Amino acid sequence: MTPIQAIRAKCLDCCCDQVNEVKLCTAERCPLHPFRLGKNPNIKPREYTEEQREAMRQRLKKAMEAKNNG
Repeated sequence: MTPIQAIRAKCLDCCCDQVNEVKLCTAERCPLHPFRLGKNPNIKPREYTEEQREAMRQRLKKAMEAKNNG
């Protein structure tokens, strides 16, 4: 279990395993609050150029064709 998964499990435990209650949590002073949805807020999503996106599409397409033919 990763630390983020452990935090998520703790938040679920705190909210009686109610996923919606974790989302609606108002305990903003809790140090785990920013991590409660199972994501690290300090890690920003990577931004890709259009060329990189096209290269990824082509690799995926090639992999899917290989899987379907193999």
